[in-house]
Amino acid sequence: MDILTNRMVRNAVPLFSVTAAVLLVLGIGAILFLAKDVLVHLALALLLSFALSPIVSWLMRASLPKSLAVAGAVLFALGIITAISLVAYRQSAKLAEKIPSYEPTIRAKLDFLSEALTASSVFSRAGDVFFRVLTDFHVIGAAPVAENGTIIPTVRVDAASHGLEAVLGYLEPLLHPVATLVVVLLLAAFMLAQREDLRNRFIRLAGTDDIQTTTNALDDAARRVGRMLLTQLAVNASFGVVIGAGLWLIGLPSPFLWGIFAGVMRFVPYIGAFIGLIPPLLVAFAADPGWWSLMATVGLFAMIEPLVGHVLEPLLYGHSSGMSPVAIIIAALTWAFLWGPIGLVLATPLTICLVVLGRHVPRLKFLDVLLGDRPVLAPHEIFYQRMLAGDPREAADQARQFLKGRGLATYYDEIALEAVRRAHLDIVRGHLDDERLGRLVASSESLVSSLDALPQPLAVGGSANAEAEAAFDVIAPDRASARHIFAGDRLQSAWSVAHPIAVLHGNHPLDRAAAMMLGQIFTKYGLNARIASLTEAETQSPKAGDVPALVFLSFVEPLSTLHLRALKMRVSRALPQARVALALWQEADPALKAELRHKTTVDAVVTRTAEALQVAIDMRPEGEQNSQM
Repeated sequence: MDILTNRMVRNAVPLFSVTAAVLLVLGIGAILFLAKDVLVHLALALLLSFALSPIVSWLMRASLPKSLAVAGAVLFALGIITAISLVAYRQSAKLAEKIPSYEPTIRAKLDFLSEALTASSVFSRAGDVFFRVLTDFHVIGAAPVAENGTIIPTVRVDAASHGLEAVLGYLEPLLHPVATLVVVLLLAAFMLAQREDLRNRFIRLAGTDDIQTTTNALDDAARRVGRMLLTQLAVNASFGVVIGAGLWLIGLPSPFLWGIFAGVMRFVPYIGAFIGLIPPLLVAFAADPGWWSLMATVGLFAMIEPLVGHVLEPLLYGHSSGMSPVAIIIAALTWAFLWGPIGLVLATPLTICLVVLGRHVPRLKFLDVLLGDRPVLAPHEIFYQRMLAGDPREAADQARQFLKGRGLATYYDEIALEAVRRAHLDIVRGHLDDERLGRLVASSESLVSSLDALPQPLAVGGSANAEAEAAFDVIAPDRASARHIFAGDRLQSAWSVAHPIAVLHGNHPLDRAAAMMLGQIFTKYGLNARIASLTEAETQSPKAGDVPALVFLSFVEPLSTLHLRALKMRVSRALPQARVALALWQEADPALKAELRHKTTVDAVVTRTAEALQVAIDMRPEGEQNSQM
């Protein structure tokens, strides 16, 4: 293959990849749409098996055989579904009997609204049109009238079915839902009985490179999804019961029918509660001659929905469903387009299953990236992007979320200083122009200054947002040195000065920001630090009685060994009683750090703020007692 052909092939590869991806998505969509009748049953059975799986596990722990546990769980589900269906049917039948009696109330309210609209000159034309439309609806079905005004007689033919035909016609609307229920329950029972075999088959499809990890991941995913679905079913069922009871107290006809409808609609993301509100509002409008029932119904939903959505759900399974808000909306639209109303109800549970699989199965990782609510960038990359964008306020807010689970030293070591290292590489490569570099430096220093208001540097606990929770999964817990607070009343005389720590930084653009982080760490942990550049330190000698016990030479850009050794000797001559440590904010293995320490004759070489704290702890500023955690 010649050079020109090879270049054309390379240029065409991205187009082929995009075309293949589009064709794959269209193919999957066509399969989901054309095989709707089969896949809907499978989806319902799968979700039901996930929901019943915790019940089966509980029954098996109670020493029941697996077959009896599966049968008991399926019969329990059948009983619940049958009871709900009977309640809904009876409530619907009663409502159908009462609907004709609501006609006077509806007419009176419509006349009132028509008069209210036509009373204003602004809405008079709209009111006239509205009134004419209502009049047209009123005459629909009336006896036809000839041009001379006489009524044309009509003859009705009795086309009603009789005998066996009538029985079959009556049962036909019931056969489809009953058949669907039976098929779904049977499929769910087989899935529960054969879940280990189904899991193994999925592992074979997903890959057998690491069977143990994949097995544990799938078992964990099944448990998480099962608990989530069962909890969601319980929450939505409780919501329906409370709404039904409230509507019954209001006096609305068929209240538990609307409670069932509202509970089912809560599976629809964001708009489900509003959809569940519409039917009871229409009934309240038609049944009550006044307006109290209508307002009470609105008040009931306005009180219960926020309580369930913002208080009960976060307590039970967390506020987040694991999906991004955009993914929830897109999933709802997609499943509704493919499967209709049932797809709208199943959209969130099905997509959550896909997200969980994406988090645990490496080959399906793209599902978590596309649909999940976890950040797709590393924590330090998100921090770096915010600093480049000049948004230290958002970074500070996220830092406070992170400090709910980790300490300040861990935040600086694993996020902020990692971003400093990334920025240094970009500077070396020439990827940062002066404007962006200035914005990065200003944002980083502003962030450190904003965190001065923290009352203490340790983790405060509490529920964090999704971004912080994702960071906790990849960042190790705090080191022991990052959990040690120096007690001011126990410090030795050499450490009781105003600034027992001195941090002297170089002239690199990022040196001051890194030094501010290290100085803030020592100050927050009980040893006040003074921060100055090497130039300032040469022109300013420490005040009497404020001689530091430990001096850190802080650099982002590694200097030559001879230069570092000369700086150390200069500090030692100026402060003979102080220890001198070197803080290099670059990755270095222990052997390299030991060699650098030997060549520069410093007391310690650190690359993390937690290591710097450990250096201070080893010097025992509090004496022999309480020197280690």
